[in-house]
Amino acid sequence: MALKLHEVTSEEEFRLVVDVEHEAYGNPFNGVWEITKGSSPEECTARQFSWHKAEPGSHWVYVTDEATGDVIGGTQWIIHETNPFAKEQPEKTIYWLPEGPAKEIGNQLLRDLGKHRPGIMSKPHLLISYCFVHSAHRNRGAASLMLQWGTKKADELGLDAFVESTEMARSAYEKHGFYVIGDLNMDAQLENPTEEFTAMRQHLGCPIHGWVMKRDAVSTQ
Repeated sequence: MALKLHEVTSEEEFRLVVDVEHEAYGNPFNGVWEITKGSSPEECTARQFSWHKAEPGSHWVYVTDEATGDVIGGTQWIIHETNPFAKEQPEKTIYWLPEGPAKEIGNQLLRDLGKHRPGIMSKPHLLISYCFVHSAHRNRGAASLMLQWGTKKADELGLDAFVESTEMARSAYEKHGFYVIGDLNMDAQLENPTEEFTAMRQHLGCPIHGWVMKRDAVSTQ
């Protein structure tokens, strides 16, 4: 069955992408997504779409199964044509969650996720923020279509690309020229944690390990 690549142009179509995002990041369970998804798919859609609109270089692409028209995967590529760290960035927080253990842990995980970026991404580059495929449609080529979209852009612009990858996704990125440049270790600790904090930390799978990966620009000249 043929697959087709699209770029998001409206919140209405983005809602279908986020539905798949919930399924994909839940199979297998992803602790970072558990924090990110918020209170409901509707809230998550509105919040993520507002992030997308606020970032000039953001491009959400997605894949449909042409036989059914169903969305089966999505990826957010961010094209930074200038150094995003030229000015000091405000600290990012899990502002969408109420006060409590999940928010505290989420804030610590978010700091760990971003702390390596200024050291390696203080230049024009492309970044993959999200990349997922519905669990029932994996190994059909959807991820490759979405990754090829961005790697082609990177080569046209002569820019390196980066991604923070899970172990499961690592091989998919490697097939498209990415290679590991470092470990990604995320965790949350308190000096005197409550039972609720400890239980939430365990629920989210902390400590969480992943990989920082880079793809070198390939000249198209």
